[in-house]
Amino acid sequence: MSRCVLVVSARIGAGHDGAATELCRRLEARGFSAVMVDFLDAAPRSGSSVQKVFRLWLRWTPWAYELAYRSWVVLPFLYWPMSMLLTAVFGKRLQRWIAETGASAVVSTYPFASVVLGRLKRKSRISVPVATFMTDFSIHPLWLGRGMDLHLCVHPLTAAAASSITEEPTVAPGPMVAAEYRGEAPCKREARLAMGIPQEKTVVLVTAGSWGVGQIEATIDDLSRTGDRYFVLVACGKNEKLKQRLAKRSAANAMAIGWTDQMPRLMAAADVLVQNAGGLTAMEAFATGLPVITYRPIPGHGRDNARAMEKAGVAPYARNPAQLAVALETATSGLALHALRAQSIFTADTADHIARLPGLEPDYLEGSVATDHSMEAERLPSAALIGSTDHIESSSW
Repeated sequence: MSRCVLVVSARIGAGHDGAATELCRRLEARGFSAVMVDFLDAAPRSGSSVQKVFRLWLRWTPWAYELAYRSWVVLPFLYWPMSMLLTAVFGKRLQRWIAETGASAVVSTYPFASVVLGRLKRKSRISVPVATFMTDFSIHPLWLGRGMDLHLCVHPLTAAAASSITEEPTVAPGPMVAAEYRGEAPCKREARLAMGIPQEKTVVLVTAGSWGVGQIEATIDDLSRTGDRYFVLVACGKNEKLKQRLAKRSAANAMAIGWTDQMPRLMAAADVLVQNAGGLTAMEAFATGLPVITYRPIPGHGRDNARAMEKAGVAPYARNPAQLAVALETATSGLALHALRAQSIFTADTADHIARLPGLEPDYLEGSVATDHSMEAERLPSAALIGSTDHIESSSW
């Protein structure tokens, strides 16, 4: 019977699920049994409310999300009552899932799940190893679920900051993206032909995450002021109203795309990605070598990720239209050093680190992973990084 790893994600955007799905695939390729569950389903009524509140904040009241996000940094003592509350609401079902699956280890890709799992481990209410995979470049206090056997980060600077706060084993294997982003990229010419994009244009892919949130129309307006040099390709995610609004515009050098599973083709057609969250799409672009620029980031984790990626040297953060124009010129002129640095952060395989957790790997050497957080990274103060279908549905405007 294969050893089981329980992977806990959450349907808050697509980033947490994307990382969890890929981790399950890699673990199963190594002979493990991987079971993926949604943290919000551990308390369906409360979980549904959490999702609705996050969506409401990001789409209609971003200032409220910013306030809630910053409160944990300004008032860190709130962590402990929050951990008790979350454990009281979601903890029992998590324990039940561990028992029912016979899991030999648990991995979280969602911060609230990490908080609960860490508390359960500290209180000896679960005995199996517990790890957390941080999907963001920046570190929010809720990502640092105390009691973890291992923290996995996307960049060495993130790992150094996390280690200095928790003093727990920390590694930086790099982002978790699907295999199609690491292999041979689709042909640019064929990708553009398939979507009706002029071959001679410089294509800017604008993304807004799976929920299609942020100041996307303002970003498009800023791009339009550069003239007709750029062809703007906008991935609206599941925000159908945004796609419909963009479709009403009249522009020959633009196209709006709804929810699609053809992101590798879109990235192949593009020359640069302009994004606003620093989430899964940015990580996928890093893997393909597509230059990434952050512009008009969403509040909270979007702004913190923008600053953290800029500090790491993998994506410039354009703070105004003038800086955006310069960043676009640099990214599309063959001088995209940021893209080269970004590709270099894929240093190891997260599944390999999970496989070495106690109980999964018999010859695991305790402490052998804990020293990996150095990974040629300069130590930073802890505050440094805190803070579909095969058919692409599209329309021009």
